[in-house]
Amino acid sequence: MEGQGEGASSSSLLGVLDSPAYLYLLTIFACYPLTYISRTYLHGQSPSVKHAYFIFWGLLLMFANFGYDVIHSAISIVVNYALLVTMGGTQLMVALSFIFNMGYLLTAYALFSTDGYDLIWTTPHCILIFKMIGTAFDLYDGQRKEEKLSQEQKELRLKTAPSLLEFSSYAYFLGGCFSPPVFPLRTYLDFTAGKLTDNDRGLPPDSVKPAFQKLGVSCVFIVLYTSLSPIFTNAYILSSEFASLSFPFQVLVVMAWGKCVLFKYSVIFLLAEGVCIMSGLAYNGRDENGNALWDGCVNFRPLVFELATNGRDLVQSHNITINTWLSRYIYKRLKFLNNRLISQSASLFFLAVWHGLYIGYYMGFAQEFLVFFIEAKVVDINKRYPPLARIAEIPPVKICLLVVFKVWNVFTFSYALIPFVLLRWRRTRIVYSAMHYAPLWFYVVFILLYQFAIDPALKKMERSKREAASKSQESETAKTK
Repeated sequence: MEGQGEGASSSSLLGVLDSPAYLYLLTIFACYPLTYISRTYLHGQSPSVKHAYFIFWGLLLMFANFGYDVIHSAISIVVNYALLVTMGGTQLMVALSFIFNMGYLLTAYALFSTDGYDLIWTTPHCILIFKMIGTAFDLYDGQRKEEKLSQEQKELRLKTAPSLLEFSSYAYFLGGCFSPPVFPLRTYLDFTAGKLTDNDRGLPPDSVKPAFQKLGVSCVFIVLYTSLSPIFTNAYILSSEFASLSFPFQVLVVMAWGKCVLFKYSVIFLLAEGVCIMSGLAYNGRDENGNALWDGCVNFRPLVFELATNGRDLVQSHNITINTWLSRYIYKRLKFLNNRLISQSASLFFLAVWHGLYIGYYMGFAQEFLVFFIEAKVVDINKRYPPLARIAEIPPVKICLLVVFKVWNVFTFSYALIPFVLLRWRRTRIVYSAMHYAPLWFYVVFILLYQFAIDPALKKMERSKREAASKSQESETAKTK
């Protein structure tokens, strides 16, 4: 989730050290002492006191960053609240919420975007619309028959619309106002009501240590980024020096550059998650040993991400709450189409549109779709051709394949990030032409090869096996007679 909205924040915050970027970063750091205060001194207070606290500080920090443009979030909250209370949990209300929120955001992109990333009020606003649309869906689920709901929908549904105080507090909560994670209103209301607690003694949550541990991990990524980003810059991959490199070295450079890009987002995600932990919102019960779990708002799993060898694991360990939201409110809602490919395509298209109007976003997500498709077909070939599967299990071969898959994983994701970060085709073309469009050619050739050669050959082999098995069975039956 990177772009004119949320992504603009991370890119500007750590990639361009100007005054708005410093202020935005300091704002997220300021949320730590502010949530420590709420965790320590507002524990046991009424929900209304907590709501007022988070609205006050959320609005003040928004104003400090964006001035009177904070009015846009207020307009969005009021309009969405009016839809919830006047139309209730109807399909029309959900549709109007979707149209208003996406329409407002895209209009802002069209009116205020420049030729690069913009750290303006659209940065937090694109996070806000996830909360607004998600709440509309949850209220809709609250009016549906229980037998038609999934277990997740039963847990998150809202029987009645929230009050304006609750809704505004949810929008301006410090842990999800300036960056993901995104979480449901039901979870937030349970938090402010004191239901998310790691003890039954009436004490504040023991969240300080895990919050600072998360802050410490984010500092590791800050060091990694500040050490490598001056070397692997946008300017370098656009340079004639990069174009003069051999293809293997270009691949290595793109991989390192892509890692730097992702380090930026990782820092922001980890910092914001730490804020949620400090407040107590991230409490998620206890493990089998009775230890408190603080992963209720987890948005980035560094170890899983760094060890991932396929695109799906990579995506599911980075920007987790946005991907969960997408699955919950877009992908699964299209289940009636009975076509996973269409549902996945629609979800990725929504995410591209949400990011903004630049062609780079659509190119990036289109490549992500192609990579997912190719990886699924490789798994399919392995399953359908047992000799290949047996070879892949030989220890030396398995180790080599893990290395190949890891390189593939990092490179394909980084290659898709090129248009995503450079935004415009005129810039993307410089890098892609320097690499002779080789990865794109590979995608096309593999898909055609699978469609017209590999898949037909596998089907023929499977048909031969079925016929041989049928003849063998007939022969056995004849002998028995």
